[in-house]
Amino acid sequence: MEHYDLLVIGGGAAGIAAATAACGAGCASVAIVDRKPTLGGVLLQCTHRGFGSNLTGIEYARQLLKDFPPEVTVIGNTTVLSLEATRVAHLSGGRRLSFSQLILATGCREIPMGALPIAGTRPKGIYTAGQMQEMMNLHGFVPEGPAVILGSGDLGLILANQLAQVGIPVTLVEKQRRCGGLTRNQKCLDDSHVRLICGQTVTEVRGQTKLEACHLSGGDWIACKTLLLAVGLRPERTLVSHLGDPTWLHLCGNCNTVHPMVEGVLTEAIQAGQTAWETMRKHG
Repeated sequence: MEHYDLLVIGGGAAGIAAATAACGAGCASVAIVDRKPTLGGVLLQCTHRGFGSNLTGIEYARQLLKDFPPEVTVIGNTTVLSLEATRVAHLSGGRRLSFSQLILATGCREIPMGALPIAGTRPKGIYTAGQMQEMMNLHGFVPEGPAVILGSGDLGLILANQLAQVGIPVTLVEKQRRCGGLTRNQKCLDDSHVRLICGQTVTEVRGQTKLEACHLSGGDWIACKTLLLAVGLRPERTLVSHLGDPTWLHLCGNCNTVHPMVEGVLTEAIQAGQTAWETMRKHG
């Protein structure tokens, strides 16, 4: 069985920064595991600017990887299925790894349709915002319009602008009394003529095989063929939920706390990488 001093789970911004920091501190045996074939995580589906010095997510990922240590073992196209308290990781394909220190950098998960009090069937045309961003930017998919986006945070606003740019009429529905998200992302409301309805939410969907309309809490029905859910994120810590708080486990990035900006992710990940190596030297 292969052994590594440090195993990093997750190859997004947090995982990249944590592995880089650990190597820089002196850790010579590091492996990073990710479900995707290449490192970068969600950054690779972000074609909008606003990362670092006004870079796209793709450009920002490339910048992070410029300094990525070549001695780190990258295990792509692989899922960590389970972790044992004996510090053994079970990977897809029957592979097992042992480790001394573990950094969890698995990010967060979007709140799905099933977690929301929305009545009706589940017809074709309902997606989470992150799913749609990946489908559009990585696979060239264009959804049918008109579209309703539930949630006016940054991701909802970014997608509203992107859909409007390809000619799809968009209505943003926000439960709060005012629009969320950064001011720079709210520009789409005027620039791209995106309709905003505040103080309401979606309570029901209509349609059997395909989405036909959404019902709002204010009583109106909005005809639509696409509904995107941008209602929040939850840290993804399922893999370690049974482990308690061992000294060899370190969390960083959005699986620890959902950060509004990638700079916060990097700061926390760098600290995690350094701390993991210091703990390794002291306790093994």
